[in-house]
Formats: sequence, structure tokens, C-alpha cells
Amino acid sequence: MKLGASYFGSRILRHVKEDMKMMVGDGCNFVVHTMSEHDVTYHSGTMIDIVRISQEVGLEVFLDPWGVGRVFGGESFSSFVQTYPKCRQRLNFPEGELWVNKACLNAKTFRDNMLTWIELAAKTGAEGVLWDEPHLFFGEFTPLFGDTKRDIWGCNCERCNDVFKSIYGYEIPPDFTDDIKAFRQMTIVNFLEFLADEASKKGLKNSVCLFPIKDPKYGIYDWEKVAMIKSIDVLGSDPYWYSYNQDVVEFVGRISEDVRILSGKYDKEPQIWIQGYRVPAYREEEIAMAIDVAFRSGIRNIATWSFDGTDCITYVRSERPEIVWQNVRNAYLKYHV
Repeated sequence: MKLGASYFGSRILRHVKEDMKMMVGDGCNFVVHTMSEHDVTYHSGTMIDIVRISQEVGLEVFLDPWGVGRVFGGESFSSFVQTYPKCRQRLNFPEGELWVNKACLNAKTFRDNMLTWIELAAKTGAEGVLWDEPHLFFGEFTPLFGDTKRDIWGCNCERCNDVFKSIYGYEIPPDFTDDIKAFRQMTIVNFLEFLADEASKKGLKNSVCLFPIKDPKYGIYDWEKVAMIKSIDVLGSDPYWYSYNQDVVEFVGRISEDVRILSGKYDKEPQIWIQGYRVPAYREEEIAMAIDVAFRSGIRNIATWSFDGTDCITYVRSERPEIVWQNVRNAYLKYHV
């Protein structure tokens, strides 16, 4: 049984060491450390020490490109999109050019940047990497266009248009058509395959976490396209029922079942993430329910986002973080072997 949590609360080694010990005592046997662009630039040596400390207390370590290029999940700013503005995603405004602060997945400069990230991840000695919620921009805008809603999406830059035209034989259209939906999904899947192949060459395991909503606006709507990537080792999703306003038992159970079945078909390890951030007061017991549901669905790799009820960040902090983690701890110790 694998039980873990994400961690981004400190870069002070003595505090990290105490927190890692606490995680082990609370039933965890792996940790996902975030490694943002800020970490790569200013904490590269520290990240090596953090991985070592975590492993010394008995934790398997995965690293997460937290908010890198703003195309992965995470409350972290990106310097890349400011340094390379033409490597951002161009939106489908026919009225003129508009670029959003998310990296274009087809930009060679961004892919080279990700290779640098992978190099450091391998250098730390971590066991693997987590590609968390890779996505492209999508938004629904109404006020600017009267009463007519318009789907605004990325990326339709020159690079992406060249790829699209080579496949479909015509220029990227302005509307959110079926071809655009398929192309956006293909773009993310190809990007993931590139990352996973490169990480695998460095001896790193590859884990991926997909949005739990299979809707084209999230980019990937056919999970099988990801499951087919040979270099992906762990296939997961994050049915965060508080965030999506869903019933905990139904939502976690359904997504866990989908992950388990697809993982079995393609020989992946299934993983489910449990919401431990923005947890409303007096609903913390749902966390234990979610872990139970995932376990009963056959999932033996369960992780919580994030450690200590996400007490370290106001923006996503749970209302009673200590109660949140207490529920995680109680559930983990029940299944800890």
C-alpha cells in the first residue's frame, strides 16, 4: 500500500526533516515535493538536500513541476512566460493578437526549459516525477461580446498552426470545433510523451495526474490516449469533490473505478489524489470517506494534496487544517502496512 502527500511548506532543511518524520509517523511512505521555477533558479542545491532528507527517513520521492510555464497545477508564478513572451499560448481572438501567460507546449524553447527541469529532477536522486494536470488555456467570455458566449482557447500561434495544418490540411479555425478539441488533446498527449520519455531515460518513474472531468475544455477528454504512453508508470486523477461540488462517495468512487480499469488495461499503477486543501469546516470526515472509497475501488496508491491541510498557503488553506490532517492520519494508519 502506497500512501503519501504533496509538500511545499518550507525550504528550511531542519523544518523539512521534522515534517518528513511526521509524515512517516502518520502513515506515509512517499512524498511529492513541488519543484517550481523559483526552486530551479534559487533552490537547486536545497532540492537535492530535501530529497536526500526525505529518503533518509524512509520516503519514496516524486517531484512536481509546480506551476512551471503555468501549464501544470500549482500556486506558483512563472518567469518563463515573462522572459519568453512569444512562447506563450496565443488565443483565438480574430480581432487581433492576444497572448495568455501559459507556455505553448509546441514551443521548442519551453521544451528545452522542461529538459533542464528534468535534468535537475534526476540530479536530486528522486525516484520519480509527477506531471500534474497538464493543460492548455480555455475560457468562456460573454461580457465583451454582448449576449453571445464565445469559447476562448489556446494555442493558435504560428507553431501550432503549422502542426495543425500538416494534420488537417487547413488553417486553425477560430471556433472550438471537434478538430480543435482533438488537436488540443493531441498537443498535450504529445507533450506528455516527450516529457515522460526524457524522464525515463534519466531513470525516473513517470506519474501523471489528469483532471477528473472528461471535457474537451480541460484538454484531455480521452484518458486512454495518456494511458497508452509506454513511459508512463502511474496513472492517476484527482476527484476533488469539494472543489467540483460533487458527492464524495459517487465522485471518488466513479473516478477511482475509471482509473483502476484503464490502468489494468495498459499495465499502469492506479493512483487517486484526495483533497486536503480548501476543506470546509465540519466536513473533514469526508476525507476518510474518500480514502475508504478509493481503497474499496481497488486503488492501492493514495495521495493527499497536501500535507497538514495546506496550512502554509492562505489561498488554498483549509478552514481547520489540523483537523484535516488528523483525518488523513487516521485513515492512513488504518491502511498502513
